Amino acid sequence: MKEDTAVNSKKMMIKKANIYDVIIIGAGPAGLSAGICAARAGLRTLVIEKALPGGEITTACKIDNYLGFPNGIMGEDLAKLMEQQLLSYPVEYVCEFVKKVMQNEKQEKIVLTELNNKYIAKKIILAMGVEPKKLEKEFAKAFFGRGVSYCAKGDALSYKDKDVVVLGGGNCACYAANYLAQFVNRVYLVHSSDELRAVKVLKDSILDNKKITVMWGSEITEAFGIDKLEKVKVVNIFNQQYTWLDVKAVFVYLGRKTPKVMRDWGVKLDEDNYIITDEFMRTSSPGIYAAGDIRSKQIRQIATAVADGMIAAINVDKELRTDK
Repeated sequence: MKEDTAVNSKKMMIKKANIYDVIIIGAGPAGLSAGICAARAGLRTLVIEKALPGGEITTACKIDNYLGFPNGIMGEDLAKLMEQQLLSYPVEYVCEFVKKVMQNEKQEKIVLTELNNKYIAKKIILAMGVEPKKLEKEFAKAFFGRGVSYCAKGDALSYKDKDVVVLGGGNCACYAANYLAQFVNRVYLVHSSDELRAVKVLKDSILDNKKITVMWGSEITEAFGIDKLEKVKVVNIFNQQYTWLDVKAVFVYLGRKTPKVMRDWGVKLDEDNYIITDEFMRTSSPGIYAAGDIRSKQIRQIATAVADGMIAAINVDKELRTDK
């Protein structure tokens, strides 16, 4: 009888342990900032992240535009510092993939994960960030992990002294090209437009780097390789002339998109599937906030994500106090 009581009590404790003031989904700069702010407010906080703390910044080659690091900092190093700061507070953290967010009859938020765990909270902050757009070509799927990569930081040394391609023309593509140029023999920057979309300092660094060749108005249409990638066909969009390049890797940087999984979670989205919020980071669904790159907004930078996370957590705390 005592044993049955003890077991039942333990089950109740586990169930109770899964009820939080706020659950933060995502541990990029926005999620980590929100977690720190929520913990400092004394809120019972759970952070759920499907991968490494830091989100997309863990794949960043070098970050030069975040205040406090005049010489720049590697994305992985900045992510570790942010993680250390979060974990210095009494915040619970789990590594799981969230598949659904719902609401029960008590207006509590229910988070279900792929491990079939259920977490309950009074409020939720969505901070999943964005993910790389995939190259929708057959060869990209066929050679993924065998020459096609979405992370220059992680794979650069595998192609030391080889020729490679970076596909794209924005800030991330230019950062990747500059980073790769430190290790590889030559970088071909293949860009569909006749002008880079990156900020001026990055444009200038690309054009001044003798190890980088920009192929304007071009795209990759085919690839060849027996076991691994060996060459790609680059076609000029305007005159249809083509060139076969003997390269061992294609690094894809075609922009970012929001996670598809969150599109049926009941929050209003804009035409590009970013979450619409007000200035307090409130979404169209009461009790659900959004912060960081997943929001519909003009600027997506680490600094704006950190600010979003703090604003969301402060307003979650205010709303919880009002609810009482």
